[in-house]
Amino acid sequence: MNVLKSRYAPTCSRDTWIERQALLTKVRQFFLNRAVLEVESPTLSRAGGTDPQLDYFEVVSTPSQYMMTSPEFHMKRLLAAGFGDIFQITKSFRRDEYGSHHNMEFSMVEWYRVGMSQEKLMDEVEALVSEIVGYPIKARRTRWIDAFKNYAGVDPFCRDLSNFAQTCEFHDVPVPESYCMMSREDWWDYLMVFVIEPALASNGPEFILDYPPSQAALAQTYVDKDGLTWAKRFELFVDKVELCNGYTELTDAAEQRRRFNADLEIRKKMNKPLPPIDERFLAALDAGMPACSGVALGLDRLFMLALGKKEISDVILFPNPIA
Repeated sequence: MNVLKSRYAPTCSRDTWIERQALLTKVRQFFLNRAVLEVESPTLSRAGGTDPQLDYFEVVSTPSQYMMTSPEFHMKRLLAAGFGDIFQITKSFRRDEYGSHHNMEFSMVEWYRVGMSQEKLMDEVEALVSEIVGYPIKARRTRWIDAFKNYAGVDPFCRDLSNFAQTCEFHDVPVPESYCMMSREDWWDYLMVFVIEPALASNGPEFILDYPPSQAALAQTYVDKDGLTWAKRFELFVDKVELCNGYTELTDAAEQRRRFNADLEIRKKMNKPLPPIDERFLAALDAGMPACSGVALGLDRLFMLALGKKEISDVILFPNPIA
């Protein structure tokens, strides 16, 4: 991404910024029309998430504080406090995420619907995206395991991990030099990014749903007719861009603590920092967070699609290299 057009100027033009602000107003009105309450939560917190795949900004202070990668934990505390359906438009922060579709500081809209099924929430995601891009979005719905079989041509639960390397070769994707050290889940992530996601655009917009439980630490699970356990998680892809990540939310505090501790063990093996578990969030679950579904959607990426831009730097003023 070439962002060094000048030493001081923004990468987003004034005209594009005006268009973006008009779209942002539409996003807010979408939720207000549905009687969803807008809330605000802290950017700084004394506890961070435990997701092994995310890296956090830690602020030098006493006690330590973390820039939030998502407003999720605070919003769920509001749900437990009886706030009902809520949404938030906010900045979030993730270290070392930068590229044509990534910026370490980015805008998202996150919302929670009490008593709403995951299927209905996917319908609502389609309605919001359609409203913003200006044309109807009706996405195919494909299970995660079928995405691997249909787009990569491999069973993600195959016994021989060398099958994953062969899959890369078949699709002309480089095999990682350290492939002998890669776990099954490492391969899942690699194939999803380099084989499956590029292929999704061939069928138009598409939801991928029902992920392995290890890839959705905050979601409820279910057992299918074959006895396999799946997490109630979904992602929407439009034009090769991942727009959102949603769950049927886990409400069991004991199970959530177990998953957090499992995440910390993985982070320890990866030599990553070990942030403290958010005990206030767990207290909210223990007090009785209502059954709900929730989703976080990247606004910068959505506005890229709506405005026909190829780079995230085209819709934000000062991306990380010139911030």
